[in-house]
Amino acid sequence: MSTIYSIAPDIRDYAKPISMYNINDILQKYQDKAGALSWTNYFAAILETKTTRTSLKQTRNGVETVSSNKQTMKNILFIIIDDLRPQLGAYFDPEHPDYFSQLKIYTPNLDKLASQSIVFKHTYVQYSLCGSSRTSLLTGRRPDVTRVFGNHWYWRDVGGNFTTLPQYFKDNGYLTIGLGKVFHPRASSNNDDPPPWTEPYHQVPYTDKYFLSNGSIGGWNSVSQKDVEELPLADMMSTVTAKTTLSNISKIAKTGEQPFFMALGYNKPHLHFICPEEYFYLYPLEDKDICMANESWQKPNIRPQVWIDGLEMSDEKRFLPPDVLRKLRRAYFACISYMDHLVGEVLQHLNELGLADNMIVSFMADHEYHLGENEHWGKITTFEFANRVPLIIRIPGITDSGMTSSSIVESLDVFPTLVEAAGLDPVPNCPRNSFDISLCVQGTSLMPLIIEPNNNSKDVAISQIVDGRGMYYAIRKRVFRFVDYAYLKAIDAADGKRITSLEWCANMKCAKLFDHRNDILEQINVVNETSYNVNALLVDSYLIYFGVA
Repeated sequence: MSTIYSIAPDIRDYAKPISMYNINDILQKYQDKAGALSWTNYFAAILETKTTRTSLKQTRNGVETVSSNKQTMKNILFIIIDDLRPQLGAYFDPEHPDYFSQLKIYTPNLDKLASQSIVFKHTYVQYSLCGSSRTSLLTGRRPDVTRVFGNHWYWRDVGGNFTTLPQYFKDNGYLTIGLGKVFHPRASSNNDDPPPWTEPYHQVPYTDKYFLSNGSIGGWNSVSQKDVEELPLADMMSTVTAKTTLSNISKIAKTGEQPFFMALGYNKPHLHFICPEEYFYLYPLEDKDICMANESWQKPNIRPQVWIDGLEMSDEKRFLPPDVLRKLRRAYFACISYMDHLVGEVLQHLNELGLADNMIVSFMADHEYHLGENEHWGKITTFEFANRVPLIIRIPGITDSGMTSSSIVESLDVFPTLVEAAGLDPVPNCPRNSFDISLCVQGTSLMPLIIEPNNNSKDVAISQIVDGRGMYYAIRKRVFRFVDYAYLKAIDAADGKRITSLEWCANMKCAKLFDHRNDILEQINVVNETSYNVNALLVDSYLIYFGVA
């Protein structure tokens, strides 16, 4: 078996001269303890009873079937990250610079994964908030269908009993395992959405909060070796649990008797910006690229509602002092490098277990994050800085040489893509009214793009946010971002949930249009300039979204 993945050299080689520790030692110490976890032992015992299987029983539309090609069924590792910008080494392109090429972030493990994958350069989420975005991604449906416009609504209660991505794999005979933050926890998923998982869901305690410094704006801190040895950080524990679980299922997975779908969610780089101290040394405070290219931001001439209540800093000032902003951005970047190392631990373990050759890996984020751009620190905006995310998909035998696609794609496309990549029956497309249909998707499979990355068959992405009185819809098409506003007029009286009537803001007075050819920071609203034919540009996007075309 060829070596498909190996972890990057130890981070200490890049951060001298300083005295640091090896995070692998901390992980190993915790892994020794994790072996005693009752649920892990239960999990291993369950698997032992399955080693004599000769077929995979599956249920489709209520009819039990048997897989006749079980040996070729690929395993899935679905990794989702919180609040991650497409500011990874794999997205750094000095020959075709954009804003994210300002500072190269140290992510050697994700860069290695990207070299064996397809990297989608322009992926957009449907809602720039954790609960709403993850619901849309994992159901394959837009927020207008899931009815999840925040972190306190569960789509099975307010939208419909929709089949999710891991649930579809479960229904097709897969072992399904959830670790860390996959769905948004608690109310918005009824505690990690029980139906999809064949095994007990593993949610680690959020220990990071115990390392907060009093008075720290937004919450950031570097953690010493001694502190981490006494109390591992949450994502460390998720990493150890993932590695332990993979070890337990590796034997049966390699025989082809039992394929598995593992969903692994990492908190970082979400606030609080807390990680081991060694990662801070990768980004010296004196580095001029730590700060934004232009710290003097001007609000474009648009309605102020675009800055709805999405600020996440304890200091409510829109403008943070330059020294504070620099420290916060440094801490965010350090958390990205920390997360990269943990992902590398899991990917290396796949290789050591002999699972990599038959493993599809999907890596992405739930939404992006403003780091002071557009006078904003946080998410829940219609700007590029809240809605564009990294998406990296590795499919053995197809993406081994590495490839990129600049086509505009959406996060809800991931569901049908992974289904097709795994060789399962495709999920049907949703009709115009799909509230009462449990299994369908509004996304489209990206496999045609993976086979031919220059295929531009899709060039539109649509995001939205609600502000209490109505809805902002953002359309990203080619080099343009267009945003318009619709007032809420009526809600279905029968269930009190579904919007039945919206009234668009008249005469483009609420709209904005940004041209990324000369305004990648989205500061100049050109919607009223006569050189732009907005209606001609966007009419097909509206028709497609609202189901007219």
